[in-house]
Amino acid sequence: MIRKSIYAGRFYPRSHEVVCSRLLHWTGSLLRDPPTQRTIALVVPHAGYMYSGAVAARAFHGFGNEKVDTFIILHPSHHTSGFDYSVSPFSRYEGPFSHLRMDEECFRFFIQGREEESTRMRYHEMEHSMEVLLPMINLYFPGTKVCPLMLGSQSYQGSMDLAQKIDTLMRQSSQRIVTVVSTDLSHYNHARKAVAMDGLLIQKMKDGEIEELWKLACDSVVEACGIGGILSVMALNKAWPGSKLEILEYTHSGETSGDNSRVVGYLSARLYLEEE
Repeated sequence: MIRKSIYAGRFYPRSHEVVCSRLLHWTGSLLRDPPTQRTIALVVPHAGYMYSGAVAARAFHGFGNEKVDTFIILHPSHHTSGFDYSVSPFSRYEGPFSHLRMDEECFRFFIQGREEESTRMRYHEMEHSMEVLLPMINLYFPGTKVCPLMLGSQSYQGSMDLAQKIDTLMRQSSQRIVTVVSTDLSHYNHARKAVAMDGLLIQKMKDGEIEELWKLACDSVVEACGIGGILSVMALNKAWPGSKLEILEYTHSGETSGDNSRVVGYLSARLYLEEE
């Protein structure tokens, strides 16, 4: 089954020439990370390209020298909940340059012991938080496979369990796997409040305070629609000795729109290892 690109022309340009031109405009002159580094996970935003596309594109471009076989995409559901995560049922994903294929090894690993979730196919079709990242993967990592996991009712324990699953898969697979967390941060606050809220979330990420960050999210002191994925990345940081969680970039929609009264926060971050 092919998952169609239904947000082309809305969240990002429909024309593949325009998509390519815009992504290369944002990243063409930037240096990439040293080839001695191995990326484990990436955190990127998923708003319309005019707001957060440059932040996400620069994050992907930064480790474009690495060989990546598969991207596990942890992305929130904006349409339904009542489940921890749902494995995408699609075998191919329409992109502006070529179709991306589902990684069958990853699919079998994550679906093992779980009931088929075809009843949620419509929600996978409707969700933008995964689709907007595909053109970037398509351009910077041609030929790479994907395995999208949609997060439903996000929880601390669910995030820890999912991180353990990803850790197990990474260690037993011969493939080079990178986990991508799709999330925006605070929503529709004044820019001053947004920067303060998002700054606190970022500090907790840097300090590795997983439980404290979850408590702050539960109390609405910080906000992230993909908070479960962020917690999973922090858990992976602890599971891989020597790994470093680097904050790459932060901005908010007011920087683009000029309207600071109701902004959305955008973050990119990378978890990586130094390799000899």
